[in-house]
Amino acid sequence: MKFSDETLLAYLEGNAEEGQAEAIEAAVADDPTLESRLMALDPLAPVVHRVFSAVPSEAPKVELPEPQPSLPSAAGAGVMRLLAVAASVSVIAVSATFWATRPAELGWAQQAAIYQSLYTPDTISDMDDSPAALDAQFAKAEAQLGRSLNRDVLEDLPGLDLKRAQVLSFKGKPLVQVVFADAEGRPFAFCVIKQGDAAQNTEVAQAVLSGLATAKWTQDGYGYMLLGGDDQADLTNELDTLRGVFTG
Repeated sequence: MKFSDETLLAYLEGNAEEGQAEAIEAAVADDPTLESRLMALDPLAPVVHRVFSAVPSEAPKVELPEPQPSLPSAAGAGVMRLLAVAASVSVIAVSATFWATRPAELGWAQQAAIYQSLYTPDTISDMDDSPAALDAQFAKAEAQLGRSLNRDVLEDLPGLDLKRAQVLSFKGKPLVQVVFADAEGRPFAFCVIKQGDAAQNTEVAQAVLSGLATAKWTQDGYGYMLLGGDDQADLTNELDTLRGVFTG
């Protein structure tokens, strides 16, 4: 049985239907390729791998003093209490180190970039970008977001061919990914997330996330991000158009 990236992401986020989740769990037991896809889609998998790769394969040997039967019972109890305290301090130290060094929680932009970085030209070459398919996709996306996606503008972005609009989710908030192909067939994307009235407006910030050039900003309760095909992608032309249109 084949599973789409969207289905696997829903499973990782705990949103898959019970029957679908059971089918994935049954399939992954015998399919290393499926397991690799799940690992690639789960941003925490590399972190878990690094943590456990640092754990010794064998427990370290600890030399403890030989028992002293001649000690009075009170003294013996004192030694045991001292050892218990030492063990507790060690556990606390390990716990403190873990919590102090654990990675910060990934935000929506990082999650979207990780997902987009899995795309290849082959991923989008067979997408149904017919007018009927796009009509349905944009209607669903705009209903979820509660605002227009200005499809006419997206269809006229210079050098990009509109391929798909799909609705994802981040912490219960609708996250729309609009996918494009450039002249060489490389995938680009424009993401919009509904953050709510409490979200503060931010200026455009450009960065490289998961190997992709990105430009991100927030305006009037919505977060926006443009993602290029690689870390060297020039987003200037598309960004100027999008920033001028998506301002509320």
